[in-house]
Amino acid sequence: MRIHTHIDDISFTRPVVAVGAFDGVHLGHQVVIEKVKEKAREYGGESVVITFHPHPRVFLNSGNYSFKLLSTHLDKVDRFYKAEIDHLVVLPFDRALAQLSGEDFIKQMLVERIGVYHLVLGYDNHFGSDQLHNDSVIRLMGARYGFTLERLHHYKHHGKVVSSSIIRDKLNTGNIGQANKLLGYEYFVFGRVTYGNQIGKKIGFPTANIEIKDGHKMIPCNGVYIVKVNWNGTIYFGMCNIGIRPTINKSSFSIEVHLFNFSRDIYNDYITVFFLERIRDEKRFQSLDELTSQLEKDSKEAKEFLSVYQPTTA
Repeated sequence: MRIHTHIDDISFTRPVVAVGAFDGVHLGHQVVIEKVKEKAREYGGESVVITFHPHPRVFLNSGNYSFKLLSTHLDKVDRFYKAEIDHLVVLPFDRALAQLSGEDFIKQMLVERIGVYHLVLGYDNHFGSDQLHNDSVIRLMGARYGFTLERLHHYKHHGKVVSSSIIRDKLNTGNIGQANKLLGYEYFVFGRVTYGNQIGKKIGFPTANIEIKDGHKMIPCNGVYIVKVNWNGTIYFGMCNIGIRPTINKSSFSIEVHLFNFSRDIYNDYITVFFLERIRDEKRFQSLDELTSQLEKDSKEAKEFLSVYQPTTA
């Protein structure tokens, strides 16, 4: 896959194009990408995906971190690489791009710079500041400028519509298993291991505190989760607590991971945490002994789940 961050003076062969924010690159997005690859093979052309950085909603609501993303920019690039497309075009989303109408975006970006041959759109794809979604208008432009259009129906997984907003809702309510199914892979966060208060170590459940630098990256709702962790290319399993640690009277938010059968010093290292299943809500216990007893129950439940665990992969 070739990555293009500038679209002046680039040339494609019969480019079959998809355009979108592609937050999460979920199953619905993957159907669009597969259609682009299929049509590129059919036409003897190249598969081209166009996305934006930053995400349009992040740019338009600059400084407001209430809108959360399923994937960072690097996450998306990795998913596109795994999808084996020919070209990824990353358009810098700025004020000038935001102000383009849908027709101007198609003419200036897709026609004049990309040379679009065939355009594949998801069911909710729209263009420009006026959110152009009218296929009749787009087909007329195609007739004028020499490209064809294909609009896909909304994608359903076991009868459920797949969209980024629905997946965010699943994560907000702790339904991590359903979110993973709609994504087609296990939801994850990437961060640096930092020092905590060492309480977990004292009660036999040492934890790694995870610092997530991207303030727009979505974190699943508070609670205790079964997780797997990638550290230096090796997979480990464990539990993760997301929340404010009420038992030890902490009000600051934290993401703490306890790995089973693990005793290495990984402070300041970076790890990827994949969320497999949610065990329970975070709660306040009357004592550390009561907390320890609950963690032992959580650990037993997690290990029972892992004994029959099958990865969710795309």
